[in-house]
Amino acid sequence: MTRHSRAYFRRKTGQIVSSIVAEAKGLHAEFGRQYSARSRWHFRQPSLVLLCCRVKVKRVHLDIDGRSMDANLVNRSDLLLIPPDTEVSGEFDIEGVSDYSVTFLDRSLFGRLNPELKRPLVVSSNDALRRGLVELSREAAAPDNVFDLFAEGWAMQAMAHLSRLAGRHHSNREISRGGLSGESLRRVQDYIHSNLPATLTLVELSRVAGLSRRHFLRAFGESVGDTPLGYVRTLRIEEAKRRLSQGSQSITEVALDCGFSHAQHFATTFRRVTGLTPSAFRRLCLS
Repeated sequence: MTRHSRAYFRRKTGQIVSSIVAEAKGLHAEFGRQYSARSRWHFRQPSLVLLCCRVKVKRVHLDIDGRSMDANLVNRSDLLLIPPDTEVSGEFDIEGVSDYSVTFLDRSLFGRLNPELKRPLVVSSNDALRRGLVELSREAAAPDNVFDLFAEGWAMQAMAHLSRLAGRHHSNREISRGGLSGESLRRVQDYIHSNLPATLTLVELSRVAGLSRRHFLRAFGESVGDTPLGYVRTLRIEEAKRRLSQGSQSITEVALDCGFSHAQHFATTFRRVTGLTPSAFRRLCLS
């Protein structure tokens, strides 16, 4: 898929399974599902670009305006925010079927925004933006005569959220190589994956990293953009999505296998993160 407009272009590789496109004033959004062991993105656009991947990602590498860097989006639902006129090349190694959304927000929506939006950022998990993307996707799948108004309103809200988030250093981070070393981060991530159904504490995770709790908490947040326990919660939700989409386990079994103490806690957390109940998510996948 390639789009050209003078200095602007967009290319993406990967086998697309399905896609939904939303178009409104100041907004172009695409919601897709693809199957590919590796996906590559390369683009420069006049719009602010918001990329969200809901996928089991084994490795992510980015080149942004010629600077090579890692975004540490492993098994996350983080939002990659790219300013206008920025050339980005990204390579994602994925496992199985991936869900993603890419949203282009026009300059006309910017207004008086936080200057942080002029730099590439990885915005740590934000329930309001994620829920908004899920709702926009549902609306785009069956647009009615007020869809344009809905999409334009969503775009303005999204810009307000992004501008606010970009000014909060505890919620966002500039893409960097700081924080935990690559080896320590991989060790902690491997430990979390191996023990996802178990109770995981800050004490044991800091011990795996070989750091004090205070140092580990700061370094992990700088590397991943979330607290360790928030990161664990997101992994559990992503694993639950995978199991629910397969349709072979009961919701209670999924909850317990993903480390939730009981089905009600799982249902409440799942709905808060995704905007859907586990049963509604399963029906959506199976349909």
